[in-house]
Amino acid sequence: MYVDPAYTSQECSRCHHVDKRNRPSQAVFECRSCGFVEHADLNASHNIAARGWCLWARGAKSAAPVFTPSV
Repeated sequence: MYVDPAYTSQECSRCHHVDKRNRPSQAVFECRSCGFVEHADLNASHNIAARGWCLWARGAKSAAPVFTPSV
């Protein structure tokens, strides 16, 4: 299932507040709204998983680009 990763690194996986200031550094995520703190990559992965689950639950078809191997 393809999940658009846009803004997943700026979105809080707890309260879903999106703000570029939520990423004070490459590795740290600190929500400006609820104060949640987590490693930035882990936070983004939670957001991607949640978006994927929502798409799957709605019965959405995969929109992933088709891979065609080159010879």
